[in-house]
Amino acid sequence: MKVRQLLSDATLKLSISEIDNAARDARILVAHALGIPKSQLALNTNENVPEETRSSLEKLISRRINREPIAKILGKRQFWGRTFFINEDVLDPRGDTETLIDYVKDRPVRSVLELGTGSGVIAISLACEWKEVNVVATDISEEALFVAQKNAKNFDVEDKIEFLKSDWFEAIEGKFDLIISNPPYIGLSEINEISEEVLNHDPELALFAGSDGLGAYERIIPQLTKFLNPGGTVVLEIGASQSDSVKTLMNSSGLSEVKTLKDLARKDRLVTAKFH
Repeated sequence: MKVRQLLSDATLKLSISEIDNAARDARILVAHALGIPKSQLALNTNENVPEETRSSLEKLISRRINREPIAKILGKRQFWGRTFFINEDVLDPRGDTETLIDYVKDRPVRSVLELGTGSGVIAISLACEWKEVNVVATDISEEALFVAQKNAKNFDVEDKIEFLKSDWFEAIEGKFDLIISNPPYIGLSEINEISEEVLNHDPELALFAGSDGLGAYERIIPQLTKFLNPGGTVVLEIGASQSDSVKTLMNSSGLSEVKTLKDLARKDRLVTAKFH
C-alpha cells in the first residue's frame, strides 16, 4: 500500500466516525506513523508503506476514533512557539492561554508564582522569555509536577523554576511580583456540555471547580494580598462568562486596577489586578 492510499483510508475512517477535521487529523497521524514532518507527506505519496507502519497507524486511528485528542496521542503540544511533552496527567494546553503570556511578556519581573502549573507551559514560557526570573510553580498533582519538570529540563530552565507540591497557597512562603494561574473553572453543572475529548482525557482536577466553576477563584483570590509584593500583579485566566464574578472577588479582596482582557476570539479570557 502506498502513502496516498493510507492517507485516503485514514481520512475515510475518521470521517465515518464523525471526527471533526478528519482530513487534517489523518495527515497528522499518517505523518507521525511514518516518522516524517506533516509538510513532507506530499513528497512521499508514492512511497510503499511497510506492514509494521500500517499496523502502528491502525492503533493511532483507533485512539482518535475513541475521541482521544491528537495532542494526547502524539504526546506533545505546541505552545508559544515551543513543543511541550504532555500526557493524561495534565491538561492539554489551549491556545487561548497564550493570551496570558502575550499580556505579561513585555512586563518582566524578578519573582513569579504560578498556581496549578500542570504541564508547566506558562511557567516555562516565562522562564524562557525572561533572562532573570525566579519562578515557583505549584500543583497538587505529583504526576503533573513530573511532567512540568521534564519540560523544564528539555528547555534548560530548571534552574529558574522551583516546582512545589501545594494545594493552592498551602505550601507557599514569601511574596512575589507576579502571581498567575489558569485554574479549573468549569462548573459541574456544565459537565454535559463538555466534549468527550476533554472529559475523558484531561484530569478532572484541572477542569472542574464546584457547581458554578468559581470554587478555585474563591480559594485563591482572598489570599492574594498576603503573597503579592507592593505593586505586584495578579493575572488569572477565566471562563468566558466569569468576568464579573471574578472581578467582584478581586475588588472585595483589597486589589485595585481590576480589569478584564479578551483573547483573539474577543472572548473574556483574563482578569488582572494590582496590589498597592
